[in-house]
Amino acid sequence: MSTTEELEAAVALLPGCRVTEFRRTLNIAIVVFQGEDVEKRLHAQCPFRVTHRDRILFGSVDMYYRDTGDAETAFDEYRTKYDRFARQLTGMAAEHECFVESAALGRAGTLSLELSGPLLVEVFPACAGPNVEQWRLFDRHTDRHVVFPDSAEL
Repeated sequence: MSTTEELEAAVALLPGCRVTEFRRTLNIAIVVFQGEDVEKRLHAQCPFRVTHRDRILFGSVDMYYRDTGDAETAFDEYRTKYDRFARQLTGMAAEHECFVESAALGRAGTLSLELSGPLLVEVFPACAGPNVEQWRLFDRHTDRHVVFPDSAEL
């Protein structure tokens, strides 16, 4: 379990990290960050979106709209609108070196990451189940994980 203090401390380490990738695995939105000496990952199983100023670039619901090919297989074959936009933004982040400028943990587990660009990554927990993981933030190849809500199983 992760306490509020542990969540806040983990989120506070994100400013200054370089954003290296946007992608998904199944229905989990993923943002990859490179810190000074560790790769960090955000996995969001709840509503998620990336905006540029007042425009939504893509969000978790885009996983359910095919981009190319057969509508029945697009999700399983990673050919959704989410996948296309995530690949495009990953390319732009690599080309223009996108960094986390600020990170905030809000009420009820909302997470807001202001990126250079100006881009905004937002995570919105939307499940009342006390033991259902909404999002996690972790350092890859370590056992350091924080999970929201704090009652969710690690």
